[in-house]
Amino acid sequence: MSIERRVFLQTALAVAGAVLLAGHSPYRQWYAFRAKHWLIVAAHGDPQASRLADAVSERLASQVPESQAMAAEAETERDVVQLLRSRQLELGILTVDAANDAWSGSGTARRDGPVPLRTLTAFGPHLLVALDDYSSDRTMQIVAALAGLRWQDDPLPTPRPAHESHVPLHSGAARYQQAAEPQLGR
Repeated sequence: MSIERRVFLQTALAVAGAVLLAGHSPYRQWYAFRAKHWLIVAAHGDPQASRLADAVSERLASQVPESQAMAAEAETERDVVQLLRSRQLELGILTVDAANDAWSGSGTARRDGPVPLRTLTAFGPHLLVALDDYSSDRTMQIVAALAGLRWQDDPLPTPRPAHESHVPLHSGAARYQQAAEPQLGR
């Protein structure tokens, strides 16, 4: 085979490979899907958290239609924390203990270090959490949409985190709480 032909074939293969790789990246589709939908991830191993994620996503989808909220599942709470840490997902349902461990970098999170979690709202032994830089405006929308949601005969959400939680309240949730207090007669 001549040198010219070999160079031409190598160039053609390189161009074809670049075109194929650029057009079929699964990450682009994932980012587009994630930008359109508010995904609430919970651990598959915690059935109560999974049901709660379903209830929260249904409520958000009905109260904030542009959210197109959906529940998602990870295998374990550690996986939920890793999805939040890596910013693959923005909202998660964790037990108070798992959220405390992730926030402080202790327990199962000791190896990976602390995660800057913030509480959006508490659901008894579970917290709806996001990272500290999650949108305050979106947080206010979420907390407002979840106001009055009943979960296992308890009115939800409470704007304050569960008493055992050390994970600080998100600034948007605090703003919502301050705005709602005069209306609640506090």
